[in-house]
Amino acid sequence: MAEEFSEDDPTESNVDIMFSEMPPLGALQDRSVIVDDFYDCYDTRSKRMHEMPMLPEVLHKRRPARSSSNRSGFSDTASLSALTPKTRARCEVEVTSRWGILVGKFLFQNVLALATLSSMFVTRIQRARGLKHSTVWRRVESRARRVVAKASVMAALVARESLDCQDSNWQTSGTLTELFTSEYTDTLMILAKAGGSLIASQPILAEAAAPCRVFGDLHGQLRDLLLLLSTFGFPKHAEEPEAMSYVFNGDFVDRGAHSLEVIGILLALKVVMPNRIWLVRGNHEDRAMNAKYGFRDECQDRLGKELGTKTYDLFQEAFDQLPVACLVSGSLLCVHGGVGDGRWDLNDLRAVRRPLGQQELESASLRWVQNILWSDPIEDDQDSCRGAGVPVFGVHDSPRKTSAVLFGWDVTKTFCARNGLGMVVRSHQSKMGGLGFDVMHDDMLVRVFSARDYEGHGNDGAVLLISPAEARGTEEGPKRLRLRPQVIVSANRELGENEQADTLKPANPRTARGGA
Repeated sequence: MAEEFSEDDPTESNVDIMFSEMPPLGALQDRSVIVDDFYDCYDTRSKRMHEMPMLPEVLHKRRPARSSSNRSGFSDTASLSALTPKTRARCEVEVTSRWGILVGKFLFQNVLALATLSSMFVTRIQRARGLKHSTVWRRVESRARRVVAKASVMAALVARESLDCQDSNWQTSGTLTELFTSEYTDTLMILAKAGGSLIASQPILAEAAAPCRVFGDLHGQLRDLLLLLSTFGFPKHAEEPEAMSYVFNGDFVDRGAHSLEVIGILLALKVVMPNRIWLVRGNHEDRAMNAKYGFRDECQDRLGKELGTKTYDLFQEAFDQLPVACLVSGSLLCVHGGVGDGRWDLNDLRAVRRPLGQQELESASLRWVQNILWSDPIEDDQDSCRGAGVPVFGVHDSPRKTSAVLFGWDVTKTFCARNGLGMVVRSHQSKMGGLGFDVMHDDMLVRVFSARDYEGHGNDGAVLLISPAEARGTEEGPKRLRLRPQVIVSANRELGENEQADTLKPANPRTARGGA
């Protein structure tokens, strides 16, 4: 493992010789996705939306190797030996990464573009074939529409509740009947079967268009899902090109009290709006995880042993068909965990065949796919934090799982360059007292987590609004996207005398916690 860097290295400012032949940083920055300087924050007690400036806690910045204006003192080979091993290693990573990014951009623009277009054409044909509606399908769609309509009414009622509360303390009964009628077991099985068939007919790399709203982990927290939808916009059935798309970025079930309601609503939305609702697989869309963390037990306890097991199996069949990633307007990639070691490209993913059961994901040949579900990024400023165990760059073993990895900023930026991407959005981690989102890796990786007060973390819940931004330069230039976080304050936040100020003030410390 590489040596951790010190913030007090006295030779760091004298490293110009290392950078004399480097491509300029400005030429390498991909600004096709821009992070807004503000985020929207909704206070459930005052029922008001506030525009808040980005806080330092969520903007993770690394301290790159710096160069001095005086080159004369470091013009020969001997001068390099004056650098400490830490500084030299840091500079070598900077140089190697910048050249790697430059080469990756060249390969994408001049070599991989034709293969990418060909692969996209094939998947669009598959999608068109999969959406032919039969009489049976129209009946399923009609039932799904009723579920969506009832969920919309329930969301409006939740938004009007005078007192906020955690999902686990939400005093409600009969939600299955209210959403799915008295024949809720039949409805859930129909949605699981029909939703799985629809998902299987669409590509493993989904494609959504901006404007788009991205949700992070929900973990069976129905009230948070309804509150987020009612606050920031419930999906509406419309075929206009400007209609909002929705990406739900994995971990729909487990740990929460209402996993059946959450996955039932999401599949109903998918059936009603197949080209605007995208369900991306997380590490909890898995038999082993569901058996350990509660979804299997919930199915059997609430639906009965026999019917609950049958319904559970149908959900698992649908989970095995879920796309593993979603590409938004060709520039932003949504994955649940991360990019792993980054040594794969989008065409590799398009070639993966489903269903992806536990046996397939555990195979050595698909370890990189498993890491899309399980890997985590290293925050850029982690090496300056007390007790940091790994440097901020490269690939390292993950504490979550023996086959999973941690990846640094250089991996993200090189991966994006090789695939023509401006940003990666991921979920998979909550933070103690966190805002529900973080920006890192030179603004090229954003975390989003939607379940509030997850496992007692006291965290806010967030979604990400991805909208088109005006393109600079010629009209033929690439269209840019703008990312703006939207947050609902934790239900568990303690209020002081100044209710509004205390509600909007983030808690500390913001310690990363896994969402496994």
